[in-house]
Amino acid sequence: MFTRLLVGLDGSAGADAAIEAAIALGRQSAATIVLAAVTDIRLLEAPLFDAAGPLWTEGVPVAPVATDLREALDARAKRFLADGADRVAAAGLTAEMVRAVGVVDEELLRLAEQADAVVIGRRGELHTQPGKIGTVTAHIIKRAVPPVLVAGDRPSVFERPVVAFDGGETSACALREACRFAADRGLSLDVVHVGDDMQEAEAMLADARTIAGSGVPVRTHALTGDIVDAVADFVARGNADLLVAGAHGGRGTPWPLGSHAEKLIRATVVPVMIHR
Repeated sequence: MFTRLLVGLDGSAGADAAIEAAIALGRQSAATIVLAAVTDIRLLEAPLFDAAGPLWTEGVPVAPVATDLREALDARAKRFLADGADRVAAAGLTAEMVRAVGVVDEELLRLAEQADAVVIGRRGELHTQPGKIGTVTAHIIKRAVPPVLVAGDRPSVFERPVVAFDGGETSACALREACRFAADRGLSLDVVHVGDDMQEAEAMLADARTIAGSGVPVRTHALTGDIVDAVADFVARGNADLLVAGAHGGRGTPWPLGSHAEKLIRATVVPVMIHR
């Protein structure tokens, strides 16, 4: 079901994890891995403002500064692409290389329109604070049309998926896609719902079983307590290697980055796939 996967490269540890996750995810379907190295145009424009002064002339050698920087960044991006393509080829998959200059998240979103999923690191080159996700990653999750897989902090073979289900539209979409994924790979699926009202939780999980149908073995689990803590604990205790969730919550309440979705990514070490 994932035959074309987009991976953004920036030389960071997050990008390295994203390539590994894309290879593992796409290996069974012989996916094409689209490697994109995007130079942020603001890196090229900033020296012009710093060097030119108030009049932009006065004999300041603006053009050589910009040219040297562009050449250095271009060489760096080509190195990332070549290294990534070698890793994809070594895994027996096909790589496509895309080189672009622009606003990074906008360019990746444009390329994502032609992909089955976007695979991205938790933190990019300039956003490496522990416990946080990168700005580009946050924007991609909020706006990408296809599913977004945020790579984990450890390798995954994608054989023990868990779906966090809350009854919302995107949660139902995430469950259906997770069932397709599990059926393609001959896997079973764990579905969890967090709520303090057990009767309501069981009704919600009954809805989940109806959505899942009979095409894949599904185990449902009613959890209590804080949503993020309960889901993260279940993932850890069950040795899950993929968490699937919707981008927005049920009952019309948004599940925005900065709330449950971001916290789930921060609270787990496994890849997290977000569906819109």
